[in-house]
Amino acid sequence: MNTTKKNYLLLLSFLEGGAVMVCELIGAKLLAPFFGTSLYVWAAALALTLGGLTLGYYLGGKLSKKYSNNTNLLYIVLSIAGLLLVLMPFSSSIIMDQTINMSLEAGAICSLFVFMLPPLMFMGMVSPIIINLLTNDVDAAGNNAGNVYAISTLGGITLTFLMGFWIIPNWGLTSPAVISGIILALLPVISLLKNKGLKTAPLPIILAVCAFLSFKPANTFNDEYQVLYQSEGILGQVKVVDHPSYDITPDAKMGRGLIVNNTLQTYVGADNNFQYSIWSWANYFPTAASVFPENSDVLLLGLGGGTLVKQLDRLGFNTDVVEIDKRIRDVSYEYFKMDPSTPVIVDDARHYVRTTSKKYDIVIFDTFLSEAVPEHLITVEGFEDTKKILNDGGMIMINFYGFIDGEKGKAARSVYKTLKHSGFEVEILATPGMENNRNLIFLASNEEIDFSEASFSEPNFEPIENLYEHFISTRLIDFNDAKILSDRKPQLAKLYTKAAKEWKKSYNAYYKKYFMN
Repeated sequence: MNTTKKNYLLLLSFLEGGAVMVCELIGAKLLAPFFGTSLYVWAAALALTLGGLTLGYYLGGKLSKKYSNNTNLLYIVLSIAGLLLVLMPFSSSIIMDQTINMSLEAGAICSLFVFMLPPLMFMGMVSPIIINLLTNDVDAAGNNAGNVYAISTLGGITLTFLMGFWIIPNWGLTSPAVISGIILALLPVISLLKNKGLKTAPLPIILAVCAFLSFKPANTFNDEYQVLYQSEGILGQVKVVDHPSYDITPDAKMGRGLIVNNTLQTYVGADNNFQYSIWSWANYFPTAASVFPENSDVLLLGLGGGTLVKQLDRLGFNTDVVEIDKRIRDVSYEYFKMDPSTPVIVDDARHYVRTTSKKYDIVIFDTFLSEAVPEHLITVEGFEDTKKILNDGGMIMINFYGFIDGEKGKAARSVYKTLKHSGFEVEILATPGMENNRNLIFLASNEEIDFSEASFSEPNFEPIENLYEHFISTRLIDFNDAKILSDRKPQLAKLYTKAAKEWKKSYNAYYKKYFMN
């Protein structure tokens, strides 16, 4: 085989390796608005990626034996893989509309099986076929196989960095999927046209139609659901949406929501220039914090739409914010009218806590996203790091989800047990409502804090007269089955699985009921 043809085949191997990682990353991110970004979703994506490649390796070996030295076979397989990759944004939305009411695991697996496994299967066929084309004698087989898999893996490494750090954050999911699919299929289609002439003329037409279908916006939501901003990135899908507050306020007033992976993170009223939350539970955080004097230093881990920042400002506190996703910071300034002078550090919360030299009176953990638990923050070691940046008499506040009883409450009981193990005095503040639609706020300090003078008010809601009435009596809770969470054995994601499913399902049901066509 001449050098030019060998290099051409290795180039195709490089493109195929890159396309595999594009397919896997985009496939997992496409799931996020429907099934979240939990460990279970990523496990499903990884398993289906390996499953598709395994099937492709097997079929590719069989085909390369049956059609030995047939370059057109390679071109056809690559063309089909590219076409299927182009179709992924379109086919994923169709299947996930049907699987949205399944459990997280079943819905994720079934969806990926339909829209991600097929292109990966055809990509998996490529390496065995190329190895067969490069191998003229047995002695060269091992060397050729090594070269092909090395080049393919290099393509995967290159595209993983490009997609994760640059392409997806800037261009989302649809365009990269379509363009990557076109690039993967383009050279093989040209080669087929050269080899077979008019017989393969329909392929470019099919590719163009698939690209059009993928770019065509899906008419998913009704006119009450006005999307002001949407992008894909480190946390998955982020949207800013104006829609009525059905089931949240009696008058279904218009609100503006920050929605991350189809989960409502912040919801403020359109009146008063988006300054006040529509959720009544949002007043409980600043009420508990109000026992500290003006000019207290506060570290807020997790920004959301900036509602809590505004409340802390109204208490006269000096607030630093750490937010891992730059997009969240930007939309808080632009769409939720947060004071542009508010300092927001783009960093991982645990990393900032471990590296800052500044001390705080209050450290607030507001980092939870229904199905996704940042469990590296909620460990004995994490709390030890936080202790080091607390002033004497300081307090940790942790926003958590409302389950405390039964299997679904095991995660919250474990957070309590871990705080106690770390030497804190701990109270659990419960916002009104049933377990499945309330919040728990853990209040942890080195010494007991008097909350009898806690007071905070906003235009939307009456002040909370007696905060103690909303504390949960921990004497009535059995903590024997709770776990002490550590860096080496965090466990929180596993413990929280059942509760996470219910939260995710309830949000999906809410948007489907009121806003999906």
